[in-house]
Amino acid sequence: MKLLIRADASVQMGTGHIMRCLALAQAVHQRGGTITFAIATCPPNLQERLQAEGFHIYPIDAKPGSPSDAEATIAQAQHLGCNWICVDGYQFGSDYSPLLQTAGFPVLFLDDYGHASPYHAAIVLNQNLSAQEEWYAQRDRQTKLLLGTDYTLLRQEFWAWQGWQRSIPDIAHKILITLGGSDPDNVTARVLDALQAVQNPHLELLVVVGGSNPHLKSLQRCADRSIHTVK
Repeated sequence: MKLLIRADASVQMGTGHIMRCLALAQAVHQRGGTITFAIATCPPNLQERLQAEGFHIYPIDAKPGSPSDAEATIAQAQHLGCNWICVDGYQFGSDYSPLLQTAGFPVLFLDDYGHASPYHAAIVLNQNLSAQEEWYAQRDRQTKLLLGTDYTLLRQEFWAWQGWQRSIPDIAHKILITLGGSDPDNVTARVLDALQAVQNPHLELLVVVGGSNPHLKSLQRCADRSIHTVK
């Protein structure tokens, strides 16, 4: 298989669309496939991650989701001889996928809440617990729906944890705080400040910050003044 993935990332948008597409790319690559990411916007550190995984990056010089975007995506897919195009992002509306399909490419559309109705795609994948079939009532007759957590896209670093059973204590003693790859509004700092009200001398906070987070210095100050152990 030769797969072209069309997705973007930014400080405001976050990195989730590309990161879950990375999980798909890893699975395709493991089965001998070739993957190219077509990207209009993406932080440098995330581009480096994709390249380190062995995936190619093709820049899209067009307004994301526009007909010009679709034309550039189609041209690259044709040049590479791709079999499928995967589309992931809220900038892609109901008028985007038909252009790809008309050019002869089956489309895998990754979705979260039914924003692009009517859907024109070979497959619509919504991995969320809240996914509902009625969101996709307006779709092509041949469109296959993959809905729910059975289709969750997990990157390779999580594969070893399949089947692991969590032990949950009555009183929390360790809390993981992570707001994704960017967190433009610095919600992480607000969570740290709110936890100051918790009177538990044994509480440990593990803060995981994404590579596109612009608030590292302020977060370090929050960690330094916390009454809890922060790592």
